[in-house]
Amino acid sequence: MTYKILSYFAIIALGYFLKKIDFLKEKDGAILSRLIIYVTLPVVIIEAITNVKLRPSLLFLTLFGSAAAFVIVVIGLLFFSRTNLSRESKGSLSLTLCGLNLAIFAYPFAQALWSNVGLTYMAMFDVGNALMIYTLGYSVALKYSSEGFNARTVVNKLVTFPPLIAFEIALFMNFSSLKIPPSLSYMIDPVSSANAFLSMLTIGVYLNFKRIIREFKYMLSGIAIKYSAGIAVGVTLWYFARLIAPADHVASTVVLISSLMPTPLLSLIYSIERKLDPEIAGGMVTITVVISSVILFFVGR
Repeated sequence: MTYKILSYFAIIALGYFLKKIDFLKEKDGAILSRLIIYVTLPVVIIEAITNVKLRPSLLFLTLFGSAAAFVIVVIGLLFFSRTNLSRESKGSLSLTLCGLNLAIFAYPFAQALWSNVGLTYMAMFDVGNALMIYTLGYSVALKYSSEGFNARTVVNKLVTFPPLIAFEIALFMNFSSLKIPPSLSYMIDPVSSANAFLSMLTIGVYLNFKRIIREFKYMLSGIAIKYSAGIAVGVTLWYFARLIAPADHVASTVVLISSLMPTPLLSLIYSIERKLDPEIAGGMVTITVVISSVILFFVGR
């Protein structure tokens, strides 16, 4: 698990280094983000969801995932709407509080810590979390963009959004007990494996330490909101999970840990797409990956 965390930081550092020597530029980061959205992330979603058995009896975890993502972003929106930051920075900081990075960051750790049982529980939680990221998250991005919020634009985006389409296909396959054919699995495995590399590389490309230092006060507020709200929501959901499934300690633990996972990469990608403030989003992703890695490290000991 430690090596996994260190590998993420090494790839982020590589992306930052390649930008500093002008091998990669921010416009290349936009291309990488489109590659993630349209190719690698949909494959990861389909593989992750079809490799576990989602059970209707665990739908309370899905509701918990939606609740966690919703409560944290609402608190963030209320706070940042009162600051004197630019519209773009407010939008990106609010986005970084919308949802949790589970599929890319936390799934491997859930499987390592609690085997397939823990992975299944986290996937059920992530169903609700992902729905909030795809719907509420994009609505927030649009609200702070120059275009402004438009319900038709949101609906059109959702209908054609590759990760959401992949999510729907994966849910259908899971509940229909359909599996990816082995011949197809061999073809898509390299694509899935590339997702984490491209994601961390993109974060590195948009990492700007000068911006992080200059806006640290507001980023620190975002981090404080994310983790204080995450702890409050996580403990509350942990308590309800214990009431619903008193003998299942893994379910309640997964709920608590999931509520403390990093900022979703889509906050960076939405910021790039809607021309908000990707440098702040990239900084928040990096810092929360560090903090959540420490949390996982102590949980895994």
